[in-house]
Amino acid sequence: MITYTSERPEFATTVPEQPEQWMVRQLQPAPVWVVVCDRLTPKETTGFASALTRVVADRSADLPMRLRESIQKLSDLPQNWDGEGASAVKVHVLADIVEVLKRFSQRSGNLGDPFLAPTFEGFIQIEWHRPKRSLEIEAVRQGWSVVGTMHLADGGHYYLVGECGRSDFAKLGEFYEWFLGTELIWPSL
Repeated sequence: MITYTSERPEFATTVPEQPEQWMVRQLQPAPVWVVVCDRLTPKETTGFASALTRVVADRSADLPMRLRESIQKLSDLPQNWDGEGASAVKVHVLADIVEVLKRFSQRSGNLGDPFLAPTFEGFIQIEWHRPKRSLEIEAVRQGWSVVGTMHLADGGHYYLVGECGRSDFAKLGEFYEWFLGTELIWPSL
């Protein structure tokens, strides 16, 4: 059979059609190989979130081993990690926590031994405790919520609160300096 490439015969060329059997063979799908990796968890998917998780791990490399392990454990928490509907830790919040810890470490040279705790909403709280002062910094939806505690000689406590924007690392540094005792006045007063 012959097919014409134009409706006007003077401009047409002829193209022989291939047998129908040839076309069917060309459309057969190629074999697909599926590889299953046991080491991947449901949280380790490809895309932006997994790329950000790798960046967080790389950025935390300068932190002490115990903190890197805590950060890894937080990033591995699944949805409903507490059995009561808690959200998985938000990766962008974890990245902010690593940034805060790195900045504090560079600023003071001694980061101390902060406790990292996940919150029900998928955020994280950092806590430092010393005999005279405690500092709690919690990532919240609108930025950072900060609580400082002065432990008084009579056994009482004096609480101070503050907040700042998510990228206000300078203000967070002032709160941390208060905790270390190099800053005597609570930064938000």
